[in-house]
Amino acid sequence: MTPLSTFPVELTLTGREALVVGAGPEIPARVDRLLDAGAVVTVIAEGEPGPELRARAGRITLLERAASDADLEGKAIVFVEPSQTPEGEARARRWHAEAVRRGTLFCAVDRPEACTFVNAAVARLPGLTMTFATGGRSPALARRIREDLEAVFSDPRFSRFVDRLGELRAALPRGGRAARMAEAVRGFAIEARLAFPGWFERGEDPP
Repeated sequence: MTPLSTFPVELTLTGREALVVGAGPEIPARVDRLLDAGAVVTVIAEGEPGPELRARAGRITLLERAASDADLEGKAIVFVEPSQTPEGEARARRWHAEAVRRGTLFCAVDRPEACTFVNAAVARLPGLTMTFATGGRSPALARRIREDLEAVFSDPRFSRFVDRLGELRAALPRGGRAARMAEAVRGFAIEARLAFPGWFERGEDPP
């Protein structure tokens, strides 16, 4: 698969309408990211919403029904978890075409060909936010990398280090910041190695 050509940005969604369609296990985390960004979130649960979604009912509009084309109206960003049916696939393609026409941000989960943007993985830690993507080729790999990076940067010393750097930067005059800050981080490094699954190392096909 050819990676999607993208231009990475961070969106300001405060007060803007967001729509999430689906009730799968990844939906609550997606909803939380939108809420953290200040979006006004509507979730249409096509299927039984789990306890995690129901627990967010006070912060979102939770609708237990099938989604319709009218639900796109007025939405700044839309995430759809397509059902594994011809009808679900057809709707994802139809909504994608409509989103392109309207200029709406649209993501059909695990359907990069039916998205107007790449849904990058996000690792949020005290003092640091990292986003990364595989150009739509393997969201599972991006998620795995996110999990490992979150484990590495969860070291409590890191947040203290960032705080100290922030204090130093605030105390320095603007003209002298760059050199002093570069010196302050000189001893910091990330020491890591890559490990690959056995089938890949042996040159075999994936299981």
